[in-house]
This record gives sequence, structure tokens and C-alpha cells, in this order.
Amino acid sequence: MSLTLLLEKYDVSTEEGLQKALNEIEKEECEVDEALSSALSRACTLEGRLRSASQAYSKLGEVKNDAQVAADMVDKTAGLARDVSAKVRQLDLARSRVAECQRRVHDLIDLRVCSAGVEAAIKAQDYETAAGHVSRFLSMEPGSVAAARARGPDPRTDMDAAARTLRDQLRIKFEEAAKIEDDASVERLFRLFPEIGRAEEGVELLTGYLAAQLEASLRRAGQSRSGGAVFADTLTRALETAAAAVERLRRLLPPSRHMLLVQGLRALQPTVCSSVRRIWSELSPRPRPRPPHDKPDPLRLEPALSELALALSRMQLYFNFLRRRPEHDASLTDDARRESVRAIDRIIAECDMTLTAQEHLAHYLELERYFLEESVNKAMKLSAASCDDPGSSLVDDVFYITRKVIRRAISTGSVDGMCAVMNEAGAQLERAARALRRGLAVTPHDVLPLAPPRSTPAPAPPEAELYLAHLAEAEAGAEWTERLATEACSEAEAAARASAGACDKLRSCAAGLSGAAASFRAVTELGVSSLRAALLPAVTAWGDALVDPDSDVDELAEEAGALPAALDTLAEALRGRLASAGDLLLTGVLDDLLTRAHRTLLKNTYDRRGGLATERRCRRVSLWAGTGAPAAREKARALSAAAALLALERLEHAPDALPPAALTPAAARDVLARRSDFKLEDIKRLKL
Repeated sequence: MSLTLLLEKYDVSTEEGLQKALNEIEKEECEVDEALSSALSRACTLEGRLRSASQAYSKLGEVKNDAQVAADMVDKTAGLARDVSAKVRQLDLARSRVAECQRRVHDLIDLRVCSAGVEAAIKAQDYETAAGHVSRFLSMEPGSVAAARARGPDPRTDMDAAARTLRDQLRIKFEEAAKIEDDASVERLFRLFPEIGRAEEGVELLTGYLAAQLEASLRRAGQSRSGGAVFADTLTRALETAAAAVERLRRLLPPSRHMLLVQGLRALQPTVCSSVRRIWSELSPRPRPRPPHDKPDPLRLEPALSELALALSRMQLYFNFLRRRPEHDASLTDDARRESVRAIDRIIAECDMTLTAQEHLAHYLELERYFLEESVNKAMKLSAASCDDPGSSLVDDVFYITRKVIRRAISTGSVDGMCAVMNEAGAQLERAARALRRGLAVTPHDVLPLAPPRSTPAPAPPEAELYLAHLAEAEAGAEWTERLATEACSEAEAAARASAGACDKLRSCAAGLSGAAASFRAVTELGVSSLRAALLPAVTAWGDALVDPDSDVDELAEEAGALPAALDTLAEALRGRLASAGDLLLTGVLDDLLTRAHRTLLKNTYDRRGGLATERRCRRVSLWAGTGAPAAREKARALSAAAALLALERLEHAPDALPPAALTPAAARDVLARRSDFKLEDIKRLKL
């Protein structure tokens, strides 16, 4: 601190201020001494660092010189590399020119050899060598041919003449080999046409030969008739022969020439279509539905339907075979594969065989619809009510028939046929559901063994057994129809191997079967509601008896067990005939009974004796509901809690006797108000 600051800070006119200033000066002096001592103690280290820095500085000159030398060497190397690279480029250019010159020289030499070699090979009938010369000429670069033309006569004139002569000779030899059906010579000569640039002409000749052979083979296949399914077997042999001809054509074609296969198919397909049309017109089973007064038995149509379905599946397999030939060709690019598939689809759509398949499908669907309708009519007649045989098998028969029909339609492989049959099957199943609805429209008397209290159930009439059988069929029909829809959709998609749009179409048609399942469920609900209405008088009587305040002490045990015994009898009768519908009906009956009992309880007046009897009866019913009808357990528990309040000896015991969450405080006070010996003021003051 400076002297001026000390004088300003301390008053040196006094001894005390002077002493403080002196102490401050001594303190700063001590700090300065310590700093000097520290600096002197580091003097050796600082001297060493300064010495090292001076030595390093002396070496920087040498490093600079070395770096300059390295930079000069790099510059020289870079320049040398540029010179070498330029010379290498010049050498590459010269080498490429030399190679091109050699190629042209070779082309000129080959051109002279080809011109002379083609004529010599044709005279010696060595067509492979002649085709090789022409192929070599066609593969030459235009520049080589132009150079040869500039030096003298145009070599293309002689080669074109020689190529035409070779083509004429190949055609003559091909036709001679085709007449004697020499397959080896035909294939050998066909392979020469692509080499001379006449691949399309060769395909035309080959398809003509294959079409003639195919027509003869198809006629022989049509004349061989043995076995039961003559039409389907003959059509199968014809299509197998056509597929073999297509495969032979594909095998002989040069690779990567996908449009040649399309050209060959376009030439072969008319022969196949005419043969299929002839077989269809001569051998197709064509039974027609007769007038209403002379209808044939539908069972006699099954062989014809099976044969028609088999024939349809064979035609679909043939179409799929044609479509998949280019799909499995690994030599094609994606664009070429798509182009081939589109061209083949166009050929299939425009050929007469597609029209024949549509007529075939229409005839099959007509017969299938007649078979399905008549079979369902027969099943409905057989399921008519009879006193001797009160059972019913309507849904079993209809389900068996529809499943058979749908599976037969799936075997055809036609998506349209599958959808049409699924729609018709759904309509027939809904028709069966409507028949069951008519059978459940009128509920017979004493259909279930639930009589009013203190009475014996009357024996069930045959109509009651038939009614329960119809209800069981409706319940089973819903389950079976949903399963049928799932199976039909999965099997149809697997069999058709269709596109996404076709799969959506199949799922939409399978949804019609799900609609039939909804119809069966509606019939089941109608039957359950009718049975609940039929049992309502007995249920009402049992509900009133359950909370009756007047009871005989001697008959108390018997009264307590009467309702559970009656419910056991009812449950046994339901579960022996119905499945889930029986549980639903039992739960609904118990719900109606408990509701009636609770309503009646709030109208009656009880003393402790009547409350004890009511509590015992309600407790037994609650125990039975816990095992016999779990869905009504909570309502039975609430009624049992209300009856327990009626059986109290003293009103103060009500909070302890009330089960948790069984009754609301307001409902509990309403129940306690039914006791004639409990005062309303005490009930209101009660804390629940």
C-alpha cells in the first residue's frame, strides 16, 4: 500500500494512528520478504528452463533446413508423378487404339472368311458352321463393316445373299424334318435361326410344328375314354399335353428372349382352346334341373358336380402354369418379368378357353345351387315335427351339406365360384335359421319342469322336447356357422393363392356366413326369452313364496329346501339339452325370481318369526346361486342380506349383521322398516 493511502486511511497525528500505519507497513514488508524468498528458491529451476529453451532455439535452424529439403523433394516427386501419369494415359490411349485396330483387322479377316465360308458350308450342308459365320458377321461392329466397304465392294451384299440362302435352306430342311416328325432334327435346326437373326421366324416354324403335334395328341387324348369321370379325365390329359408342349417350347427358346415365349403361346393357344371346346361340347356332364313336378334327386347330381369341379380346377391349374413360367425364370429382369406376365394375362383373357371356363363355371354354379336348395328342402322336410320322433337334426344336415358344397367350390380354384357358393350357402343357412324361428314362435305348455310351490311338475309333452331340440340346434348353428366361415376363408385363400384384392373379396363373402351365425344367435335369444316368459308365472309364485312372512314352524326345513330342489331339477333339465343357452336361461329365471322376491319383500310386514323363516329360505337360495348360477350371485347375496336384517332380534345388531357392500344404507333402512316391532325413529337414528 502506498504512503498516500496510509495517510488517508490512518490519522498519523496521533500515536494510535501512527502505530496502526506502522503495523500495516511491517505486515507488507513481511509479505514482500516471503515473495522474494519464494522467487529466490525457484531461481535454479528458472535457470534450467531458460537453458533448455536456449538450446532448443539453437536447434530450430537445423529443423527449418531439414523441412525445406523435404518440401523440395516432395515438389520434385509430385512433378515426376504428373509426368508419369500423363505418359500412362498416352500409353492407354495408344493401347486402346491398337486393340481397336486389331479388332478391325480381325473383323476384316473374318469378313472375308465368312463370305467364303458361308457358301462352302451350305454346299457341304454344314448348316451349323454356316450359321456360325452369319452370326459372326452380325456381331461385327458397324465401323469394321464401313471400313471394309470403303476399301472396296460392300461386303454386306454377299453376306445378305448368303444369309437368305441359308435361311431358305433351313426352312426347307425344317419342313422336311417336321413332315417325318424328326424331333432331334427339328430342335437342331430351330436353334440355328436365332444365330442368323431370324429368331421370330424360327419360333413361328417351331410353334406350327408343335401345334400340329399338339392337335394330334389332343385328338388321341379325347378318344381315350375310360373310368367314371370321363370328361374330367379327358380334359386333364388334354391340358397336360398342352402344358408339355409349352414347356418344350420354353426349353428350346434362347435365354433372355422372354417375348418369344409370348409369341409361341399366342400361336399354340388356339389349338388348345379348340380342343377344350370340343371336349366340353362332347363329354361335359350337363344334367339340367327339370320342371317342378319332375325334379331329380340331388344326390344323383353329386358325381356330375364333382367332375365339373375337377375340370374347373384343371383349367385353373393350366392358367396358373402359364402365368408362372416367366415368374420362375431367373434370367429375366424384374421389368421383363412383369412385361411377360402382363402379356400372358392378356393372352389368357382373350382366348376362347377363358370363355369355355366361364360357361363351365356358370353350369357348375347352376347345378350346385339346385343341389344345395333341394338338399336343404329335403333336410327341412325330414326335420318336421313328429309325435313319435320329437328330435330334430335340421342344423346338422344343413351344416353338413353347406360345408360339402363350400369345400367342393374351393377345390375348383375359381375365386368367383367360391364367392358365389359362399353367398348361396349363407342364404341357405339363414333359411334354416328362419325355419327354426318359426318352430320357436309358439312355446308349448309345461316345456320345463318348474311348477309353482306345493305342486308337482306335469310331464313334458312331445312338443316341449321338439322345442328344446330346435333351441339347441339354433345355439349349435351359431357356433358351427362361425367355424365354417373361418375354415372356408382360410381354405379358400390357401387354395386360390390369390392377390390381395381377391382375398378381400373372399373375406367379404365369408362375412355372409357370419351374418347367418348372427341369425342363429337371434333365434337362440328369441327361444330363451320365450322360455323365460313361459316360466314367469311359476317364477312369480316362487318369488312371493320365498319372502312369505307366514310360515309353519313344522314345515320350515322343508320350505327352505323346496326352491333349491326345484332349481336343481330345472338346471338338470336345461343342461341335459342346452349348452350356454341353458346357463343363460337359468340365470335369467333366477334373476326374475330374485327381483320379484325383493319387490315383494319391500311390500310385506314381518315379525321376528317371519324374518327368521325368510332369512333361512333366502340363505339357502343364495348358497345355491353361488354354485348353480354364478351370474346371479350378487343379487342373491343382496336378498340374503336383506333377509338377515329381517331376522334380527334387536335393532342395534343391524350394523354387525349387514355384509359389506351388500345394501346401501337407504335400502337397509327400507328393509328394517318392514319389521313391525322396530320403530321408525330408532331406524332413522341407526348408524349404518
